[in-house]
Amino acid sequence: MKSAFDRNDGYGFEGWLAREWLDTNGRGGYASGTLLNGHTRKYHGLLVVRLARPAGVFVMLSQLEDELTTPAGAFPLVTHEYPGTFHPAGHNTQCRFEQDLCPTFTYACGEARLRRRVMMVRGSDTVLIRYDLDGPPGPATLRIRPLLAGRDFHHVATENPAANLDADLRRHGIVCRPYPGLPPLHLDGDRPLAFTPEKLWYRHVLYRLDQERGLEHCEDLLSPGQFTVTLTPDRPLVIAASCTGPSRAPGRLWDEEWERRRAAAAAVEARMPRGRAVAEPARRLFEALSEAADRLLITLPDGTPAVHAGYHWFGPWGRDTLIALPGLAFVTGRLDEGMAILEATVAKASKGMLPNFLNPDGTGAYTAADPALWLFWTVQQYLHFGGRLETVRDRLWPAMRDIITHYHDGTEAGIRARHDGLLTAGRPELAVTWMDASLHGRPIIQRWGLIVELNALWYNALCLSFELARTFKTPLPGLPPTLCDDVRRAFVETFWNPASHTLYDSVSGAFSDPSVRPNQIFALSLPHSPLDEQRQLEVLDSFEAEGLCTPYGIRTLSPLDPRYQGVCRGPEWARELAYQQGSVLPWILAHYADAVFRVFGRSEFTVARFDPAVRALADHLNEAGIGGLSEIFEGDPPHVPRGSICQAWNVGEILRLLHELYRED
Repeated sequence: MKSAFDRNDGYGFEGWLAREWLDTNGRGGYASGTLLNGHTRKYHGLLVVRLARPAGVFVMLSQLEDELTTPAGAFPLVTHEYPGTFHPAGHNTQCRFEQDLCPTFTYACGEARLRRRVMMVRGSDTVLIRYDLDGPPGPATLRIRPLLAGRDFHHVATENPAANLDADLRRHGIVCRPYPGLPPLHLDGDRPLAFTPEKLWYRHVLYRLDQERGLEHCEDLLSPGQFTVTLTPDRPLVIAASCTGPSRAPGRLWDEEWERRRAAAAAVEARMPRGRAVAEPARRLFEALSEAADRLLITLPDGTPAVHAGYHWFGPWGRDTLIALPGLAFVTGRLDEGMAILEATVAKASKGMLPNFLNPDGTGAYTAADPALWLFWTVQQYLHFGGRLETVRDRLWPAMRDIITHYHDGTEAGIRARHDGLLTAGRPELAVTWMDASLHGRPIIQRWGLIVELNALWYNALCLSFELARTFKTPLPGLPPTLCDDVRRAFVETFWNPASHTLYDSVSGAFSDPSVRPNQIFALSLPHSPLDEQRQLEVLDSFEAEGLCTPYGIRTLSPLDPRYQGVCRGPEWARELAYQQGSVLPWILAHYADAVFRVFGRSEFTVARFDPAVRALADHLNEAGIGGLSEIFEGDPPHVPRGSICQAWNVGEILRLLHELYRED
């Protein structure tokens, strides 16, 4: 996706500082910062890598503090924030930011122009930084000071005696070993670089977004010294920073990665939907999200394929993987890669449960009831997009049968089928669904017992399982043949709220929760619905009348509810309270569309209902994380984006929505 921002575009200093860029390596590592070439989060850095040992994600190279000197003077290229000030003032030199095949920063240095581009190397913990000088002939001097962090990306570092500020000289660069146990950091140029050792600590670098979020936000960065190189218009400079090993030909690496990206961009264009006339916002959104999908499909250090749930601070999450995968992989034509991720996901099953997320060491956290049930929907999507039944039989069916058996007979987290076939799960102190925001270790939203979307997913999983059992001629032992009919009947009897013509959100003991949340939409959107046509229509009408729909997605609570929170900002406790009490989630928009098409059919009229959302989300591509979809939006207009800058289930499901809106009939 091509985006460009000029100094006089009206966004101003704060607007540029609020927008973030992201470049990734397909291994869970990335480079990221703001459009002003500064950092506002502890998660920002030029080389952030996912390691197997020590397990976790580490900011190795925070920044290159660089400055160009010409006959017109010295021009800083970077902007740091310290308490009460910004220094150096690279924002005064910068005149343009572009995002195309990679992020590009352009600086006005007197009569000269300097372009600074950043690009991660696919499959390698290596970032390339390229400097191109345009302008009057004659040399200029570029000074580059590496600023190292060498710490887990969830935390900040301060000056300490354990840090090693030494650098070993090499012909084209240096090798730094900032802390024991971490891989060495190699910094190499495409030509010999003069290096002057000068051990410094840069103290009290401030990360303003972390400060706003009530997180650690002040850091000390270490520097071993400074490079000096002569730059001329006829010869660009490429520097490689790598934890993989020394880069002996950074210029060739740049050319190879550039060509790979050009080919990938051409492939995105070839996959553009060709059905209903595709307006410019939809084309722009499809292109950007297809590129974002490439950033979110990763290979873990042990070689396992996975979905990165969101940049910056998420990792592989089970539920997020299964919801995002159809859009990320199947819509983009990567059925085999998607199946490999499904196979890797079910390989982590334990007692019929799939992990809600993976810890840095690869172990799973089995705390949620719904990830295993989302698997069945993802399999349905795999088959819908052309996947083979034989592949499902050979690679997934045994795990699917095991899930059904364990959920029916009983497993962890209070999951079991009742006498009427409905699924019960959880307890007051344990959140077992995607609505798992908590405060002081307790769920903010009490959802346990009989939960509406769990039982919609359970019914859908049962219907698919009985279909596959007949097709594969492998019965489901211990399950009564009338189970699907029993669950459908009990679902209506338990969840139907005749007073509001909606579904109860949950039923625990004698209490039936009438909160109008988006969870009930899954009883309409999944391939197998337990509701008859009349109730489907009534639920959809009430869903819309309660104000759950916005141009950016679906609110997590009706704004008519007195508990509704229209803004989500401030310290952690305030954000947790608002996160699922009104904040907007784009991914549910795709399920809302599935429900609309089921009830009213797919026509020019019903498809056009989603044009405002397509326009709004396309405009959002330049609002927060360039080319990505934010984790949430505030419930109140103007729906300010919050959370992570590129969330997998939002990207995946909006890609799937675009496919449904613009596919050929």
